[in-house]
Amino acid sequence: MKDHFKLLGWTVAAEILSLFIALTLASELAVMRVVCAVCTVGILLSLTAQGGHSAAVADHRAHRETGVLRPIALGITAVLPHLLLWGMLMAARCEILPDDSYRLYKLLDAPFLPVCTLLSTGVSTASVPTAGLFVLLALSLLPFPAVVIAYCRTKKARAMT
Repeated sequence: MKDHFKLLGWTVAAEILSLFIALTLASELAVMRVVCAVCTVGILLSLTAQGGHSAAVADHRAHRETGVLRPIALGITAVLPHLLLWGMLMAARCEILPDDSYRLYKLLDAPFLPVCTLLSTGVSTASVPTAGLFVLLALSLLPFPAVVIAYCRTKKARAMT
C-alpha cells in the first residue's frame, strides 16, 4: 500500500513539473506546442516509471515474493487519476457537469495540457473533437505500461544479481 501512495506522489510531482513546463513553453507556434506536448507526456511517463522502478527495488530489498498482480495493481494506481479526470471530461461532454469543466481538466491533468491546446483552442468541452477525446483517453492509459514495464524489468534485473 505504501508503494501505491509513493506512486501517486510521483504522479503529483509529474503534474506539478508538467504544469510548470506547459505554462513556461506556451506558444502560438505549432512546433512549440508539439515539443511541449512531448515533454510533458514524457515527464509523466518517466516519473511514473520511476515509481514502478522504486517499488520493484523495495520489493527486492524486502525479499518479497510478488506475483503478476503486483505490477498490474501499481499500473492501475498510476492510471486511475487520469481516467477519473477523463471521466469528468466525458461527463461535461454529456452535459452532466458544466461545460467549463474543460478548463479544470486542463489544469488538473497538466501533462495533457499541451495536447489539449493542440486539439482545440476553445475553452469548453464542446470545442474538443470526438477523436480528440479518444486521443486523451489513449494518453491517459500510457502510465500503465510505463509502470508495469519498469517494475518487471527492474525485478528481472535484480533477480539476476
